[in-house]
Amino acid sequence: MSTATSAKPDRRYMNLVHHFPLRPIRSKRELGRAMKIAGHLATHDEGTLPRGEQDYLDTLTVLIEDYQRRHPLELPEVTPLAMLKHLMEQHNMNVTELGRVVGSQSNASLILSGKRAISKRVMRLLSERFGVVPGVFL
Repeated sequence: MSTATSAKPDRRYMNLVHHFPLRPIRSKRELGRAMKIAGHLATHDEGTLPRGEQDYLDTLTVLIEDYQRRHPLELPEVTPLAMLKHLMEQHNMNVTELGRVVGSQSNASLILSGKRAISKRVMRLLSERFGVVPGVFL
């Protein structure tokens, strides 16, 4: 008979396991729940979580990473025009203001309608205006 004693899991750890058992994540819904719990636990300063909670977080992180590895996130390809429209929206910019940046309102209208491509010169102007690298418009 062994005299070694096993460490008894603490109450907080068991509450976490009861709320969200540590087993493979099988759906986006489970992933969302797991990420919410992990996010809550991860807000604590490094080294301040009780050992049981840290063990739970470490294991949950492995399960999240495993799910994400098995189900890679597929992002739609962003076009230069979509990026321009997004940046304009974020900066509350209208076509008139874009025209001032690119040299003329008619040029801005042609770009926004997709009838004219974004030239290298315009890429540089837009990158300076929005504070992004010109490559986002390629």
